[in-house]
Formats: sequence, structure tokens, C-alpha cells
Amino acid sequence: MLYEAVLFDMDGLLLDTERQYLGTFIATCESFGVSGVEQVYYDCIGLRLVDSQKVLQKGLGHLVDLASFTDTWDALTLEARSKDIPVKTGAKELLGQLADAGIPCVVATSTGTEKAIHHLKKAGLYELISGVVGGDQVSSGKPNPEVYLRAAILVGTRAPYCAAFEDSDPGARAAHASGATTVQVPDLKYPSDDTCALGHVIAQDLLSGARQIGLIDG
Repeated sequence: MLYEAVLFDMDGLLLDTERQYLGTFIATCESFGVSGVEQVYYDCIGLRLVDSQKVLQKGLGHLVDLASFTDTWDALTLEARSKDIPVKTGAKELLGQLADAGIPCVVATSTGTEKAIHHLKKAGLYELISGVVGGDQVSSGKPNPEVYLRAAILVGTRAPYCAAFEDSDPGARAAHASGATTVQVPDLKYPSDDTCALGHVIAQDLLSGARQIGLIDG
């Protein structure tokens, strides 16, 4: 067995939710008469709520009442999520193969634990994983490696003995810093030059990334 456990980010990696967030962000901007600020959203990808709020304040605080903006954004996102939580290609297949092989899988996400569990259950993935470490369980968010270190401990191992899958730059840097064998599957943003310089695997999708590190056959 090459890896004692596999650690996964959630939004943009297992769940195709970053596009939902972007869509509701743009809709919120339109309702507040703001345009051309999509980069503010992109800068929030991979961050905990407390950290993304700082990005929003810097990027939008001079344009809108941020409390009203986030309330509207939250409401639109909740409406979208109530209809559907789409799953990324290969996510259920990969988690199923790992579950069948007896390899523990832990979600290490910047999203709060309770919300993450709810989304994973709604998407039909929760039964395939061994646990969740959310952004509310760590003192420092990604790119700090704490969430990955804790996720490995949750299943009785250490991060250097694990594989970790991410989509965002902050997440990939966190996973790499933890010592885990890191695979980045870019979603809305291609990795920056600095992130590429880490030398980790950058894959087109989850299954091809898993094959590249010898996690599954093929």
C-alpha cells in the first residue's frame, strides 16, 4: 500500500460548487450595481470564511455595504444549493474504489464542518469517506498545512504517509507543506507559477491524478 490514507479538499474538487458560488457572486454584484470584480471571488477560492471576508472587505468594502452584500450572496447560494450540489467527474468513482480497497479518505476543507457534512450527504459522497476536518477546526487556514495534518491524525496516520488532492493554490500549498504527496486538479483557476514550482502533480481530473501517483491502476 503506497498510502495509508487519502485526503481531499471539497469545493471545486469533489463537489462542482465553485461555479455555483461564482454564479451567485456575479448575480449579487449585479443586484448591487457592481461589475468587473470577479477577481475578488477568485482570490477567495480555497480560503476559510474568516480569511475570505478580509479579501471581500479589501476588494468590495469601498463599493458596497459588505454585510448586506454577503447576506444577499448567502441567500442566493442557499437557493442554488437547495436545488442541486453537483459532483465533479470521477469523484464518486475514486472514493468508491478507495473505500472498496479499505483506504481511509478524509475531507480537509476550508468550509465549516457542519456545512461540509451536509453538502457531502446531499451529494451522496458522505458514506464513502471516513471523516471531515473543516475550517472551523483549525486555528490557521490554507495555505497553512494544519487542516491536512489534522485530517491525517483523524485516521491514525501522518500526512507524509498520505496522498492529498486539491484544486486551489492555497490548498495545494497547504497539502504540499504537510508532506503529503500532492495532486492538484485545477478548477476555475490554473495554478500560478509559484505553485507550479512546488513540483507536485498537476492533473486534468481526479482519476488521472490518482493514476499518476499510483493510487489506482490504469
